Amino acid sequence: MKTVLVMLGDNIENLNETELLGKTMGYDVLHRFIQNKTPRIKFLIGSGKVEEIKGFVKEKGVELGVFENLLTSSQILALEDELKIPVMDRFDLILNVFEKRARSREAKMQIELARLKRKKPYIKTVLGRRVKTEHPGYGGSGEFIIHSTMTEINNRIRKIETALEKFEKRVDRQREKRKEKGRIVSLAGYTNVGKTTLLNALTGTEKDVKDEMFTTLRTKTSSIEKGIFLNDTIGFIRDLPHDLIYAFRATLGDIKNSDLILLVLDASEETETFLEKKSICEGMLEQIKADTIPTLHILNKVDKIDGDEINNKKELVDNPVEVSALYRTGINELKRKIRQGLGT
Repeated sequence: MKTVLVMLGDNIENLNETELLGKTMGYDVLHRFIQNKTPRIKFLIGSGKVEEIKGFVKEKGVELGVFENLLTSSQILALEDELKIPVMDRFDLILNVFEKRARSREAKMQIELARLKRKKPYIKTVLGRRVKTEHPGYGGSGEFIIHSTMTEINNRIRKIETALEKFEKRVDRQREKRKEKGRIVSLAGYTNVGKTTLLNALTGTEKDVKDEMFTTLRTKTSSIEKGIFLNDTIGFIRDLPHDLIYAFRATLGDIKNSDLILLVLDASEETETFLEKKSICEGMLEQIKADTIPTLHILNKVDKIDGDEINNKKELVDNPVEVSALYRTGINELKRKIRQGLGT
């Protein structure tokens, strides 16, 4: 799908991440439009930039516009009216990637819940426009259509929430049973940091690994050794929407209910990016109330950098463990630190 990326701001690293999300979906990004000005109410970006994008869209046959920024429903509609193509923001793009990755019934319901909550204002506005066109006077049958549609959406939301509450209770029971058998360690970290590769290295399993974002939506559990279980959980990302955090609360609860957290960091990243992602991960742990759990910081991918760079990264993290999950170096030391952290 021919796509253009749009960003209000100057953080190119953020735009790169959004483009990577788009490529995960198979979008063909033809051009980036960047504007570093004060946000506008109608389009977020200025009307002049909208005209520039409009010309490019028409000339190149662009089929989709993706904004790095979060947009309001009215901004999405205004942009779609002008550009004559579907427009989505970072939230919608993340949901699309999640949907592509979803395999379990629960994951699909979690995504649907987040999407319905997100789209309610948009749907209501679109329906209002349609009703005004198809039912002049905008009373009687038109208002009934809007009311009945929104009621149907709210009923669906409640139905999904009830099903997910049952799922959450089932997960809680499974956690309790597992805790009776041993201690729980959870991997946490930014998406695509190498958590599943590290799980394979620690447990000797061969869980599917891809160099892509959000390959893990449902917790995978394996045994490190007798009495110690390791969870691979959903990856974090910048500005993870609240509705997604709420929808995936059962999965994120696996982190919150751990005896020890392994916070995995990519040691090969530039210092600024490294620190930003470390801060995002620590903020997410705090948000899900897992920040009081004992945590080991893991510097992964040390095979990609030299000794000086490793030392530089070690100065940014308290007592880290250096590993290369891919080449399985540092794994024995990590296992020793895990046992030490668990007091076993």
